[in-house]
Amino acid sequence: MRILVVSPVLPYPDRSGGAIRIAQLLRALAREHELTLLASKPARVDPEEARAALDPITLIPVSAGWVIGEGPTTAKRLWQARSLVSSRSALYWILAGPLLDALRRLDWQRFDIVQVEYSLLGLLPLPRSLPLVVDAHNLEYRVLERISQRSGWLRGLWVRRECQRVRREEITAWRQAALCLAVSRVDAEEMRRFATRRVAVIPNGVDARQTPFLPLDAAEPDHIVFVGNLRYWPNVDGVLWFVRKVWPAVRARIPSARFSIVGYDPPSDLGMLSAIEGVRLVGTVPAVTPWLARASVVVVPLLAGSGTRLKILEAFAAGRPVVTTSLGLEGIDAEPGRHVIVADDAASFASAVVDLLASSQRRAALAEAARRLVEQLYDWDRIGEQLRAVYRAFVGEERIG
Repeated sequence: MRILVVSPVLPYPDRSGGAIRIAQLLRALAREHELTLLASKPARVDPEEARAALDPITLIPVSAGWVIGEGPTTAKRLWQARSLVSSRSALYWILAGPLLDALRRLDWQRFDIVQVEYSLLGLLPLPRSLPLVVDAHNLEYRVLERISQRSGWLRGLWVRRECQRVRREEITAWRQAALCLAVSRVDAEEMRRFATRRVAVIPNGVDARQTPFLPLDAAEPDHIVFVGNLRYWPNVDGVLWFVRKVWPAVRARIPSARFSIVGYDPPSDLGMLSAIEGVRLVGTVPAVTPWLARASVVVVPLLAGSGTRLKILEAFAAGRPVVTTSLGLEGIDAEPGRHVIVADDAASFASAVVDLLASSQRRAALAEAARRLVEQLYDWDRIGEQLRAVYRAFVGEERIG
């Protein structure tokens, strides 16, 4: 089949969770289908480098003044402002706006199927004659609901208004799609309430064969690490909560404890965190594996968000014990206490971290069980075959081609 994939994210370099998912799943599909990717491209990325990295996928890059997962720019603000005189959400314009002109120039007869990354792109002006596949990386309205609950009144007012629009748009996209891909059973259950056709679960994953299981005895004692995109608001919110509410209790019980915050493109206002004793804002790094190797414990203190967290799966694969919240673990079939420690308030989160730092045996048991879980359920090779099987059934039922 000739599949056109439309994405607001260029999966090169694959720094964010969304970019990793897109890159892995498109490579899996390209083993059986002819893929063309139309994607927004950051100005600093060389299109020829991207084409070489994504081969055999045909790339149509679209230059954009702002790309999802990066910091604010004038272009982003202008797309947001478009929503003030439109029935569409600001998020729709941010994701879809840079792609509209390129879509109008396409020869649609070259394609049999259109797949869009992120549900809101299902509202793009696409030909109804082509079956639509929607890959829902998150339920975006749930992200906004949770952000509104942790925002001040003015920001909360804007976010709640945006949430209402985004929910309406996501539901419309699911209803129009011939096939919806969800990252978890939790998301799939919600999508099936509105979708008129098929919904399949294609989880996020990790390349287990390329991720070494790091020996815990090589980790730095009492070293706690967070890894995540620091342009994603729920990550920043979680880090700030951990530093302000959890960290004082950890340091009181283990004065030698250190906390490293590793993540792409941290906003400038996070710089003040390095002034807190024992805390280091590392920011962007060439590779996260050396930081996972140094970690005795990895924390994922999420209080907002949706979808599933690749950073948890990456830590599992690397053999690092994880402490997270119920929301952080949402959508991952891991058993609290066996594969991961879950704590939802500051006091219990601090106790969980302290207890793990104090017990090498407990850390090792969690790490080994979590690695086995990744190998069984969340390896990208296995997930890629699941996606190809879903597409085979889809193509057969639709009688495409």
